[in-house]
Amino acid sequence: MATLPGFSLGAPSGLVSSYGVAFAGLSGRRDSSDTDGALAFGMGFGDAEKIGGSVSLGIGSVDPRDGGSFNRGNLNLNVGHHFKKSGIGLSAGMTGLDLWHASKLDGDNQDPSFYLAATKLWGHDLIPTAITVGFGNNSYADINRENDRKDKIDGFGAVAFYLIPQLSVIVDYTSNILTAGIGVVPFPDYPISLSLGATNLTEQGPNDKVAAIGSIAAAYVF
Repeated sequence: MATLPGFSLGAPSGLVSSYGVAFAGLSGRRDSSDTDGALAFGMGFGDAEKIGGSVSLGIGSVDPRDGGSFNRGNLNLNVGHHFKKSGIGLSAGMTGLDLWHASKLDGDNQDPSFYLAATKLWGHDLIPTAITVGFGNNSYADINRENDRKDKIDGFGAVAFYLIPQLSVIVDYTSNILTAGIGVVPFPDYPISLSLGATNLTEQGPNDKVAAIGSIAAAYVF
């Protein structure tokens, strides 16, 4: 299995998994006043060249200082099709379906988010490129909206340039938040990928701070 360095840092992908792939990831965020992270586990189903997708469990808050570790969990689901000849993937998905959360989080927005996304891969000889565009509600809507974001729909997008097969440079715009970073596959023979970046570069929303972000993900083919 070929492992592709990341091509987005917030925007959902138009490319989906197939049956026979399981994956796990750990992500973190650090700004001037807060550090936290999340875990995710999932697996693919179907056939992406027909109809495929994945289902995953996200576990939030690995930092016990904000009320306890693993104090929220959510279900994520996507389904889509990969047009192999054109290098285009289309997907529809749902993220953040609440499974559990600590009682102190009752006031938080627990509504799921829905999206449609498309990703195009260009295998250019000089700089291969991946472009993702789409739209969604809730967590994908403009973070500056004061009213209920579950009723609002906004666009998102990301572009990644592959400088070498194991390194991508990514710019992402999701929820009116600008993020930039890199994706790395450190070991080409193993399905492990890393990402590092800085998010909220234009300091939007209630938490108007620039933050460092990072993640590590691994896949297993069975």
